[in-house]
Amino acid sequence: MFWKGWLLGFALAWESAQAAPARFDYYLLALSVAPAFCEDKPGRARTFAQCRQLNEASFKAMPLTLHGLWPNRFDRRHPAFCGAAADGAFCRLPAIRLPAAERARLGRVMPGAADCLDRYQWAKHGSCSGLREADYFAAAAAMTERVNRALGGELARSTGREIGLDTLRAALRKNDPALLDAVTFDCRTPATPDRAKRRPMLREIRVSFERNAATGAPGKPLDYRRIGHTHYNSGCPGGRAYVDTPLD
Repeated sequence: MFWKGWLLGFALAWESAQAAPARFDYYLLALSVAPAFCEDKPGRARTFAQCRQLNEASFKAMPLTLHGLWPNRFDRRHPAFCGAAADGAFCRLPAIRLPAAERARLGRVMPGAADCLDRYQWAKHGSCSGLREADYFAAAAAMTERVNRALGGELARSTGREIGLDTLRAALRKNDPALLDAVTFDCRTPATPDRAKRRPMLREIRVSFERNAATGAPGKPLDYRRIGHTHYNSGCPGGRAYVDTPLD
């Protein structure tokens, strides 16, 4: 009985220590446009399960996938690795403990979990939030679904062509106006061997949220200017973004 009580106390103390929040000001939700991520470096299509599983149907079902939910600071001295430091491959990190339904939900919004991205994101960012694993990933999944409801349809219709950021912002204004000035768009030219695809692609969409002072969880959308950005366009020439086609 003594040992059971000691182990339980140790486990609770460890969990509490893991959940101790760092000092931070807001959350940044980073969402990937999966085809551009998979196109970025030769070999990703073979070595990443999330890229091998990517096809037109999966992209249209979830055009924006969860990269991470990051506790950030206005001075850009963002906290990281508030528990144990990540060392080596993602899949060597401790597994994330989630109920079966939440695990399935996370798999839908974060295909990278098949490559243990969830473990790394928790070790680097979630451990600084002060939230429990289940609460942290539930919040991240809910916000990913919310942004997809606002922008996913427009992105799914735009594969293989350019779309204006003004069109995407119009979709935000119509579908979820609270997000309009919280969203920034990031374009990058992939390091692909396919010359035809060496063009600026929409790679990530990032959304800033207040930190709820009472709960420590993400709160209301936060204007991108509050976190130091001067514009919603990051690297998209002429305010236009190419939406890459899924790898079939």
